[in-house]
Amino acid sequence: MKWPFSFKKKPSTDNEALIDRYSKLRGVGLGLNLTLVKQLPKVAVPECGKKLGISKAGTLILNNDDEIAILYDYCLHHYRRGGKNVIERYLENSPPPPDSTEMLILQAMMASYYSLFRVLEILTYPSIKLQDLLTGQDIHLVDRGLSDTAAPGQIIAGRVLPFADYTISSGTLIPLPESVFQEKITPVVRKFCKTLEPGHRPVLSQGQEAAFVAELIRVSLQAGGADNVFYTDVE
Repeated sequence: MKWPFSFKKKPSTDNEALIDRYSKLRGVGLGLNLTLVKQLPKVAVPECGKKLGISKAGTLILNNDDEIAILYDYCLHHYRRGGKNVIERYLENSPPPPDSTEMLILQAMMASYYSLFRVLEILTYPSIKLQDLLTGQDIHLVDRGLSDTAAPGQIIAGRVLPFADYTISSGTLIPLPESVFQEKITPVVRKFCKTLEPGHRPVLSQGQEAAFVAELIRVSLQAGGADNVFYTDVE
């Protein structure tokens, strides 16, 4: 799949327009996420927390606030009841107007994916060029937090939402030291993506994808422990 954009730095006026669009997406997306979280079944959080290794005997064990955001994101996309997650049920039961920003974000959430990325280049703020380490493809990510602090070569794990000319993160990205990626994350990828073809995302069932993402998150969080630092961009 080829992305319909260039990585050339844009003039400042274009960049201001990009920031305005991005800020609107972030603001509307935050409200939408809060609405969706409230619609999660009560059992979703403890069940998903157990899968991510941050729940014991029904009690969440969190080192910081960012971990609850990671947990909610996993619940929204991977906790299924009757084969559907809360995003799909929301679209069926109370869809927003077709031309609304809410619908645009929901469609991006439906097309979103969790992956591992390497920072290739810091572009004009707040843009970053990443390489998806599962597919080998380059993507244009717009993210204030990552643009401010990341460095080329950094590996991160997280979910991205694709739009027409760029992607945004789901809000929280986990940085991974190279040693953790090589020694602990690579075996997880090999376990789930045995037939991975260059340029293509893994072909997994809903259950396999949920297990794959859970293991990536669990290993990433355990590697950092109480010292975990995240890239968070929810403004």
